[in-house]
Amino acid sequence: MTWLSILQSILGTVTSFIIWSLLVYLFYVLRNRSLEHRLKRLIQPERSDPDEDRVHVVCANGTDVRVTVRDVRLITRNDTHLSLTYLGDTGDVIRPSRPNDIIARRRNSVVTRHEKAGQIERRFVELPAQTAGMWALTADQVDDSDWQFVDCLLVIDYPTLLNTRKLMVVTAKSEIVDDLNADFRAYIVGREAREDTRHV
Repeated sequence: MTWLSILQSILGTVTSFIIWSLLVYLFYVLRNRSLEHRLKRLIQPERSDPDEDRVHVVCANGTDVRVTVRDVRLITRNDTHLSLTYLGDTGDVIRPSRPNDIIARRRNSVVTRHEKAGQIERRFVELPAQTAGMWALTADQVDDSDWQFVDCLLVIDYPTLLNTRKLMVVTAKSEIVDDLNADFRAYIVGREAREDTRHV
């Protein structure tokens, strides 16, 4: 075996290793981007039915991976940041047959079994695949009845192909923020009416 053939063999091995490494890296990048695109499309803060004691936000995981919700946050016009309180699993089963179908409500008599969303360390919340959790702005968090929300952010982490975790921020659609503002105004009006009734 000549030195030239040995060198060619080494170069061939190195070239093959580089090409395979690039292909694996490209697959890793494309898979993560595809997953991020699906997460942004299928994990969206949604408005829930307003309640007289709080303003609700439902976050639904319509993907096939388990994600961790680190924060659901409302930001006001004067830059006040409000981390919402996790209330629990909504009991909903999510079966998105089309991109815009996010939540199949339990009142539709869906009987599919699913894991429940649940709180873990540091007040983070795990959302298994096809589940939804509910967060709320509770009465004891409201310091200013004139708040106007400009953003609703969802901070999540998700598993990458190599089983590491990656952070991502999902911003609610503007119409959801508008609905949350309407819910908040209705809550404030209702609270003031209840207080006036007590004083009479």
